[in-house]
Amino acid sequence: MADEAVHTVDPAYEFESPRFRPFADARGPGWAALAVSLFTLSFYAGAIGMPFDDPNVATLASTSLVIGGLVVFVSGMWSFAANDTVHATIFTLYGSFFGAIGYLSVLGFNIYNTVGEDKTVSHAAGTFWLAWMLITFVIMLGTIRHSIGVTIFTSLLFLSFIILAGGTWVGRRSAVKAGGWFSFFASLSCLFNTFVVVYRTGYSALGEVNVGRKFHRKSQEDHDSVAANV
Repeated sequence: MADEAVHTVDPAYEFESPRFRPFADARGPGWAALAVSLFTLSFYAGAIGMPFDDPNVATLASTSLVIGGLVVFVSGMWSFAANDTVHATIFTLYGSFFGAIGYLSVLGFNIYNTVGEDKTVSHAAGTFWLAWMLITFVIMLGTIRHSIGVTIFTSLLFLSFIILAGGTWVGRRSAVKAGGWFSFFASLSCLFNTFVVVYRTGYSALGEVNVGRKFHRKSQEDHDSVAANV
């Protein structure tokens, strides 16, 4: 059998592949902007010092939500580049959500001011909240083993969305206010995640739940120590 041809590379064509410059941790600004946006949404939806029918409050809330949503969305794109799928998904989705809710629900159609008055708008808004409740439920299930901080956030946000969906659909402002309070508690969980990321860069909130990784790391260390003594 003929020997297989050996392919060689001309040294003139050899080059060093460019190294990708590592990104900083995008979770810090992402969680911070998410906390501020949820905080604003909770105060407006829950009517916590902010009346429904004040146009000045609506303009202020919508501007805050749009700007906050933009920062969250950019943090999601940043996380994609850093190969962080979980936070890329969370930040990108909810950044888009806050941009939409800031314009449509507050500035564009002022849904909260028409809750219980226009059934068509109430049903449309209820469908909007229902869709986001479903995607939040899926994310909540997918992040249970990721970290406790993310799980608490998605759980509170899921409860907030399901209450907002029901309250907006049937036209009860009391239920909408209750959903706003759950959004407030979700914003507090975002603040906690921000603190953890900034204080301990590179660690998930409250650490990793998956014990298998720690066992694998310990086994790898034992293997390396044995190999060094051989």
